[in-house]
Amino acid sequence: MRPMQYACTGLWLVAAACSLNVNSPPPGAQPDGGSDAGADTDTGIDPDSGGAISCAAAVTAGREHTCAVRTDGTAWCWGRNDFGQLGDGTRIDHTAPAQVMNLTGVTAIAGGRSHSCAIATGGAVWCWGRNDAGQLGNGSPGDSPLPVQVRNVSGAVRVVAGEAHSCALLADDTVTCWGENSSGQLGDGTTTPRNTPLTVTGPAGVTALAAGRNTTCAIDGNRALWCWGANEDGQLGDGTQMPRGTPMPLAIPDVAGVAVGESFTCAMTTAGGVSCFGTNEHGELGTTDDFSVTPVPIAMPIKAAAIAAGARFVCVTDPRARLWCWGDNSNFQLADTTSDERLFPTLSAYTNAAEIAGGENHLCVRSASGELLCSGYNGRGQIGDGLRTTQSTPSAIPGLTGATSIAGGESHTCASLADKTVRCWGDNETGQLGDGSRIDRTTPVPVESVAAAEQVVTGSDHSCARLADGSVACWGRNDSGQLGDGTNLSRGIARPVIGLTGATQIAAAAERTCALVGGDVLCWGAHNAILNSGGASVFSNRPAKMPNLTGVLAVAAGSGHTCAITAGHTVVCWGFNYFGALGTGTDPDSDVPVAVKDLTNVDQLAAHGDTTCAHVTTDNSVRCWGRGGNGQIGNERYDDDGTPQKVLRLPSSKKIAAGFLHSCAIKPDGAVSCWGADFLGQLGDGDYGDRSLPVDVSGLSGVVDIDGGDSHTCAVLGDGGVACWGDDRRGELGDGVSALRVPASPKLPCP
Repeated sequence: MRPMQYACTGLWLVAAACSLNVNSPPPGAQPDGGSDAGADTDTGIDPDSGGAISCAAAVTAGREHTCAVRTDGTAWCWGRNDFGQLGDGTRIDHTAPAQVMNLTGVTAIAGGRSHSCAIATGGAVWCWGRNDAGQLGNGSPGDSPLPVQVRNVSGAVRVVAGEAHSCALLADDTVTCWGENSSGQLGDGTTTPRNTPLTVTGPAGVTALAAGRNTTCAIDGNRALWCWGANEDGQLGDGTQMPRGTPMPLAIPDVAGVAVGESFTCAMTTAGGVSCFGTNEHGELGTTDDFSVTPVPIAMPIKAAAIAAGARFVCVTDPRARLWCWGDNSNFQLADTTSDERLFPTLSAYTNAAEIAGGENHLCVRSASGELLCSGYNGRGQIGDGLRTTQSTPSAIPGLTGATSIAGGESHTCASLADKTVRCWGDNETGQLGDGSRIDRTTPVPVESVAAAEQVVTGSDHSCARLADGSVACWGRNDSGQLGDGTNLSRGIARPVIGLTGATQIAAAAERTCALVGGDVLCWGAHNAILNSGGASVFSNRPAKMPNLTGVLAVAAGSGHTCAITAGHTVVCWGFNYFGALGTGTDPDSDVPVAVKDLTNVDQLAAHGDTTCAHVTTDNSVRCWGRGGNGQIGNERYDDDGTPQKVLRLPSSKKIAAGFLHSCAIKPDGAVSCWGADFLGQLGDGDYGDRSLPVDVSGLSGVVDIDGGDSHTCAVLGDGGVACWGDDRRGELGDGVSALRVPASPKLPCP
């Protein structure tokens, strides 16, 4: 007979999500209002209306999708769906729950990286989504957006899913696995992938099961922990970094729960203690060590009652059903109102936790009475609240008119308007929006004390405006002197740059600002404002003239380099030569301007990060150089290049722009093409895949100006409106949406 144990569900990176007694529902959360362009039609009770959603019987989290089982035995999924991992017969992301088709009587569910599995009537296992390694277990190749039955499995009581493998615990306490096996994660002693299940030998009387990226663990009837598979970071805890193709027992007594993350594992004992092993890049081990190949006890402030893991974080419940978490928190997934990485267990906002589900960057918690809340990254709709924090196609900013130019910072955006005022939105942690506050804004706000603005530019966390009288005013972060006001104090209100007059153009990037004055280039801030002869950065909190450089027509700034168009329409660059950013075809940094190789007849420059692009007047082509690992050079390659390369499949252009890892051009007809990184939708073509050749931005025409931020892009339209796309976690798209600092309720319709 199976011993008393925690009732755990299989998750992509989680093994234990345990039933506890709860007496009240978890607190609700109000999302930041906004619209979701192109979102699916949602059904069910809107949490904003105050209705309680209390029909969730189980929950799981995949990489960027979430699934739940309702009390009526139906399964519902939401979030990323490019491989059909939501099981609704489509490959379209859903920002609210969509029902898994043709599946009833569901008792358990698990989310993998890009696939999902469930146990249905009779203990049969059904899977759907990606099937490149046989992780669907149906013996056939090919992805499936609809559930397919796993062969030769019956009597399953628990199912788990890793990156590309799946395992089930059967009623006879044995384990069977299928899918990817490159690290031995199937436990059969080989590295051969299997598209049908095989029995794992080793642990007897298995009571709990967990799957991480390429690692699997089980607890046997004697409460011993067995693990197998990938071990490059010590996640098997056996004192080595060697993969294991068969289960190996660990010397941890009385194990009651196990959670496997991306490259780490944590074990919970019957006494409520927790030990972890593997990587500790984000504090996953609850210590300050880099990593550990053997179990490291965590100093727990409470007795752990259940444990679960996301890709790079861990959560436990205490006997009062409160949630304590540690590790990666960059997307507010730990629900402690911050995005601070946690190196030790920290109390979250979740209460009454009965089940925990961790994805790559999001977390969902179910109460015993069936309420469901989620927190963290919502770029593909995995929170399920009807919103999302990325847009892969342009979304117009409501109410913003009269824009003439646009500038994208790291996570904020600014526009200059026809009335010579400036409006900004997005991240405002250092005052870069200029409204006098440090509060993020998801819609445009006026910049205080700036009038007669002719141009606006943005660095990582600061902004500057060139005024009609040739002066420049800056605001935001100033620890490197990038505001040019003679201090290193950050400012939420614009201040004039000291002694600067006659500016005809300005440029900003990272922690540096430059101005063009009478053909001279003056810069201030950090990262090679001027380099000394030793190649080290000189920090200047007031303008400093670049020596031996005159007759400049335009200037552009990247993260660690600056480029200028000379009087002869050639280009020179100086600064750090990371990834070939100087365009010379050689490796050394340079503290003096050096000529970009084989580039003439240039009338425009665009720089961001370590990539620069130039517009060539002879054929209206675009040439790019520098960092190219995401395809941002546009030459059909994903390689860096230290010499200018012609952007292919872009016959003609009239204006260019650069983001941190992507580039864009306005075409003669006012349409836009972009290329490079697209993992957050910054190319605007409706997809999320990097492109080494230009792709057209969906539904965009009549564009007069464009600029890229770190992971977003905005364009000014001919009517003065602004449309943005890409990352929206800090409100940088201006559409009223941002990442939530508190948990939100998925719109799961109840029967």
